[in-house]
Amino acid sequence: MIAEQNRATVPDALAARLSGDVFVVGVGNPLLGDDAAGCLVARGLVGTPGLEVIQADEVPESHFGRILDAAPDVVVFVDAVDLGARPGSVAVLEAEALARYEPSTHRVPVGLVADLLRRQAGADVFVLAVQPRQVVLGSGLSPEVAAAIESVIELIRRSLSAGDVTGVAGTSPGREVVEC
Repeated sequence: MIAEQNRATVPDALAARLSGDVFVVGVGNPLLGDDAAGCLVARGLVGTPGLEVIQADEVPESHFGRILDAAPDVVVFVDAVDLGARPGSVAVLEAEALARYEPSTHRVPVGLVADLLRRQAGADVFVLAVQPRQVVLGSGLSPEVAAAIESVIELIRRSLSAGDVTGVAGTSPGREVVEC
């Protein structure tokens, strides 16, 4: 579900921002329940024409060079973030705003990686955040976050089909997920 206060703004923000060469980077730990949200969104987007998808798990920084080399127009990190909202809520966060949502379950905070990419690549870099219910080892996915994952996948696909997406420089459409 999209957060009540963001119901109109999340789809509008994605529709306005997803154009040109687009990377989606799924971040999270698949063993920590709802923290897997970003990884599962990435898996669900594999095969989407004109979209480069990376399942970065806990190490988005390991894909920094690949993203810089591709020089995309837009990089969207998808991650579970404690927004202080209802489980399954979704928000668009700017890289610099992520500092208030730390600490992170990742080795290097997504906000730091996103900010560095924004500055070095000149791309529009932001985070699509999903509010987790539980981030506990072996807990499985909560129903609210499972529903949010499906909503986010559909929302990204709709936004891409409505936008001017060209695909990432020289790559084939719908490349496979890269796993660590």
